[in-house]
Amino acid sequence: MLHSLRSLILTLCFVALTACGPPAASKPTSVSSLSTVASEKPTSAVAATSGATGAGAQVPGSCDDLVTLVGTYMGGVAMTKSLGTPQHLSCEFANADASTIIVVNIGVGGTPAAFDALRSTSAKGGRTVTSIDGLGASAFSVSKNGKPAGISVLTDQGLVYVVNSNLSLDKDESLIKQLMKLP
Repeated sequence: MLHSLRSLILTLCFVALTACGPPAASKPTSVSSLSTVASEKPTSAVAATSGATGAGAQVPGSCDDLVTLVGTYMGGVAMTKSLGTPQHLSCEFANADASTIIVVNIGVGGTPAAFDALRSTSAKGGRTVTSIDGLGASAFSVSKNGKPAGISVLTDQGLVYVVNSNLSLDKDESLIKQLMKLP
């Protein structure tokens, strides 16, 4: 079951990255088993301070910038895997026994048309998409077979935030709200 949840989360993450267009420097790396990675930074994270898109709206420079925040939702982060680099940041976090997995995608350059395409693609494969009011310019949650699978948000500044996890949708939404406040 954990493998199928991880597959669903990773599928939704890569679909989410397309809502922002291709990354400026590189495309996301292939995903390997998180159990083999203790901690890893994207190679370009040191030089990247991702493009600002509005007052305070930008992509964090590395997954390390999110560890403390994400850790509060999972009882601490034991493993981090970078899945992409700015202008998109894609990170997978797991607790010590990998019972909780959170994947965070943040990217610039999102448009309403691309976000609508993300919503449409997210609704495939037996997944249910539900609109969320009051969160960014547009937002939706994803579930499959009644189990929550994540939330995607497009801001007025063109940032796309996606949190896919095996947490409740309330926790995913709370995490996205905190991510949206990051400088």
